[in-house]
Amino acid sequence: MSLLGTPQGAPTATWQAGSTQTWSIGGIGNHYGGSCQVGFSVDKGQTFQVATTYEGNCPHRTTGSDPSGQVFPFTVPADLPPGTQVFAWIWYNREQELNMNCAAVDITAPAANPPGGGYHGSPAAHAASSSSSGSASVAYRDRPEMLVADDGNGCFTPHTTAELKYPAPGPEVVAGDGAYPLQLPYGTCGGVGEQAYGGETGEDGH
Repeated sequence: MSLLGTPQGAPTATWQAGSTQTWSIGGIGNHYGGSCQVGFSVDKGQTFQVATTYEGNCPHRTTGSDPSGQVFPFTVPADLPPGTQVFAWIWYNREQELNMNCAAVDITAPAANPPGGGYHGSPAAHAASSSSSGSASVAYRDRPEMLVADDGNGCFTPHTTAELKYPAPGPEVVAGDGAYPLQLPYGTCGGVGEQAYGGETGEDGH
């Protein structure tokens, strides 16, 4: 984050608030799937709040590791403040490994009257999720923080036999392919996890 505001940390994309965009992952193997979240920070990396959650099959397990086969849609929160913000993705594979990357992006003001009415999120997320309707309109400040686990903090994701089910996924959730069951994280996962799953650990026995 120390590069923000410098030529090395210049924005890499321009996105309109409320629009559908895509991100890709590549160069590190797909580990035959996992679960991911993408989100934004408006305070220079102090906190990151969720835009879209992908529960299972992230990265796509059958399309190799080239970025062209690892493209995912998401919706930029409609009230994300204009200006330079930080976009991030986090991926948890089934080896209890955390992978994360960030980039500065320019956010522009949303369209005054988005066409079509109703849902304005990504079609893939809308089709796959039972809880995504109107996701772009959910206030950024009301969204959960992105989950941090497998980082020496006492919170652990499922190991080997399952993919991660997020305790606080946010308003836009893309379902996976069902190849593996979904399980909640376990251990000391902080207030968000405790509130979201009421003390159930989701432990997979590892």
